[in-house]
Amino acid sequence: MRQTDTTSMKDQFFSTAGQALDAGLFWRSNLTKAVRRKDFKGTLWGVLGLSVLLFFYVWQHMQVVKLGYEVQSLKSDKQHLTNEYYYLKYKMHDVNSLSKVEKIAHEQLGMETPRTDQMVILSDSDPIYPRWFNFWTSTMKKAEKK
Repeated sequence: MRQTDTTSMKDQFFSTAGQALDAGLFWRSNLTKAVRRKDFKGTLWGVLGLSVLLFFYVWQHMQVVKLGYEVQSLKSDKQHLTNEYYYLKYKMHDVNSLSKVEKIAHEQLGMETPRTDQMVILSDSDPIYPRWFNFWTSTMKKAEKK
């Protein structure tokens, strides 16, 4: 019983393969007829369409690669500028520090620390107003008294 199953499968396989070969011969004979008639119009359009699609695919891929390199370059530039910013900020704080200013004032400009008899201390208790404001407030006080 098993042998009959395998022989029937072989027969079925060979019949299917024969049908596939016959189909291939059909397509091959159509191709042969097209070559004899020199009918390449469909083939040329197909090749041209495929070439255009392939060109756009490759072009798009190259653009993505190019933009990737550009992004990487800009990231590197940003990192460099960030480092430079923090370095300059550090230098600015160093230059503006009171100890640095005092050192420059003493050494390069020849300034000296003032003595106590050279200082004048102003009181913060009396606010300083312009004269027109004093006139206006005194006028307002006189008006309130009446």
